Amino acid sequence: MPYLNELTGIDLKIEEYVSVDWNDTYGPEFSEMYKAFDTEHTDIYLEAKLVDDSLYVIEKLLENEDKIYFVTARQKSIEHITLKWLDKVGLGKIKVYSLDGNESKVPMAKKLKCQYFIEDDPNNAKNLIKAGIEVILMDTNYNKSVIGSKLHRVKNWKEIQNILL
Repeated sequence: MPYLNELTGIDLKIEEYVSVDWNDTYGPEFSEMYKAFDTEHTDIYLEAKLVDDSLYVIEKLLENEDKIYFVTARQKSIEHITLKWLDKVGLGKIKVYSLDGNESKVPMAKKLKCQYFIEDDPNNAKNLIKAGIEVILMDTNYNKSVIGSKLHRVKNWKEIQNILL
């Protein structure tokens, strides 16, 4: 969000970020920037910081289970950047699957036989739940409408740890 605020010159607060659709959030006047984001603004992916406790929990999961995947909607053409970032933050052992944007995560989750899927995007979460996959949903302003019996809404990685370990 700080990166998009800087690019657009709009100072949105976290409570105003209520949609994953940047057209809804920042406005359609930036549509060309959105289209070019994964080619012109890829530096954001290398600058990203890990969320508190995520490295610890993922390392514990890797000790107990080798079937941990990073499934992302990022373009395959920038997968090397994702891999570089994972190496930088100490998670280079994780297998990456880039899905080229709007492709549904459901087929990949089924192919990988995912028991749990950690997600924040409301559309992906709804589709995964509908497909019968347990979703651990990182609670955000833009995914409050997601419900379902296979939903585990969490606020942080400590809560993810409680579910998975």
